[in-house]
Amino acid sequence: MTILQELAALYEARAEQKGWPRPGFSTEKIGAVVVLDGDGAVTEIRSLMAPDAKDKMQARPLSVPAAVKRTAGVKPNTFWDKTAYVLGVTKTPDGPGQGKRTAAEHEAFKAAHLELLDGADDPALVALRRFCETWAPERFAVYPDPAGLVDQNVVFRLGDGGFVHDLPAAQVLLTGAGEGDAICLVSGRAGPVARLHPSIKGVMGAQTAGASLVSFNDAAYESHGKKQGDNAPVSEAAAFAYGTALNALLAKGSGNHLRIGGDTVAFWAEEPEAENWFDAMLAGAGDPAAEPELADRLRAMAEGRRRADVALNPEARLFVLGLAPNAARLAVRYWHPGTLGGFARAVTRFWDDMAITPSPFAKDGALVPPKPWALLYDVAAQRDAGNIPAALGGELMRAILTGGRYPATWLAALLGRLRVEGEPDAKAGKVDGRRAAAIAAILRRNHGQEVPMALDEGARDAAYLLGRLFGAYVYAEKSYQERGAGLRQKYMGAASATPARVFPVLMRGYEHNLSSLRKAGGMKAGAGARADRAVAAIIDALEGEMPATLPLEAQGRFFIGFYHQISAFYAKPEEAADALIDDTDAEGDAA
Repeated sequence: MTILQELAALYEARAEQKGWPRPGFSTEKIGAVVVLDGDGAVTEIRSLMAPDAKDKMQARPLSVPAAVKRTAGVKPNTFWDKTAYVLGVTKTPDGPGQGKRTAAEHEAFKAAHLELLDGADDPALVALRRFCETWAPERFAVYPDPAGLVDQNVVFRLGDGGFVHDLPAAQVLLTGAGEGDAICLVSGRAGPVARLHPSIKGVMGAQTAGASLVSFNDAAYESHGKKQGDNAPVSEAAAFAYGTALNALLAKGSGNHLRIGGDTVAFWAEEPEAENWFDAMLAGAGDPAAEPELADRLRAMAEGRRRADVALNPEARLFVLGLAPNAARLAVRYWHPGTLGGFARAVTRFWDDMAITPSPFAKDGALVPPKPWALLYDVAAQRDAGNIPAALGGELMRAILTGGRYPATWLAALLGRLRVEGEPDAKAGKVDGRRAAAIAAILRRNHGQEVPMALDEGARDAAYLLGRLFGAYVYAEKSYQERGAGLRQKYMGAASATPARVFPVLMRGYEHNLSSLRKAGGMKAGAGARADRAVAAIIDALEGEMPATLPLEAQGRFFIGFYHQISAFYAKPEEAADALIDDTDAEGDAA
């Protein structure tokens, strides 16, 4: 089934349970209600706002007749709108008043409702019609807190009755006939065709008023004289259903969306508990201590092992939709309909690809799953989300969910940051480990390479050995003296790309550091001995091989070797007997 079909099916399954708006309605933020008497006079303008968790006043979400789509024109909503349309008042530099188009907006609201309510005999509708005939915008200033309510959306009620738009008589007026029936491509049933599709809100980077998932607004998209929605007929009912469902998934606090790079990812499942698993495994559980247990449950499902405490069906359907902003429209980065069991297998394979020792994903002695969104920050300059390479988040998620190749740009971005960044910011946590794990994942899946899990002293790969050697040189320098710009900051990029040119220079610097460590004695001498043993073993394994250049994949192995060697040096303190150099060794060196 298509994206729209699955979203429409989701609406049918959950609308009543979740209290989603009924057809022809949408959920909007309403800040006030205009209370009328029978003659249409305003008796009160009552605030509907309430404080949120941060004690900031917020408008109340209400189901109201579906909002119209506005571009540059003046077009009122039905039975509700912002104060400029309803009351003829907007915010100005001098306080509540009239802007350039406020009069036109208010006149449009009055004209539309006078026409709609002509002949209505319901008392509330009669009162609203009389309001439109008699209201004067200057009266707004006499009501309490006019400045706090200006530009809020407002609705109507008669006395202490219900909201006007919820009354049965109003519902009759709202269910007008369509402009023509056609077979709906989503439902397969005949019905009035939606000329404009609903606006989708909540996609990061898109217009705050919402953007279309489906739209035709240029002659280039027209065929056989068909314009706008007639190009691909979707019924008003189906368009409403998919738009309502997707807006609900993307709503703040829904728990059914997350941000990965520049993409907004919406997800849902036949079994709601499966949605909690998806969110916890890719975004992070509310309680990090629970993540290892959730990970074990997911791995058990991936391996076909049944656990008594897991009642989820591995064949339950799971849907993942990645969206990105694209001017007034939304771009679909990826669409992945699958099963919970398939998701478990794909995600645990991603975890296995990322495995490395020491693990950067350990917390309090337990392993937690790597989070795709967090990994993207490790390739962004200054760890700023705006600097994450375009489309990388979508390509990474597609690879994880489908088991396909990781994006080639991911490896290039990782190595690029290593070249220019120098020493990573300590505040960012285990950056080296996460980058090494990501490089290992790419080499394993994309290039089919065997990557050592932990320090492999028997490895004979030149790139891996050179990374270890560079790590030993960096360790010796740091053990002797911390410098503002050390070997890592100066030479990481050049050493990994052109080792034959750089390593002879590094060797001379290392010999100076080693001599200084021996002279310093004590623990520094022990660190020198430790570095020297590693250097001797690595140079012996290299057998004189010093490549002139290393390709990108080999540069990745270089950094993994560096990470393994540095981690081994700092894994635990040397024993007291190893911390000092033998007198015999010292005498031999002196001779």
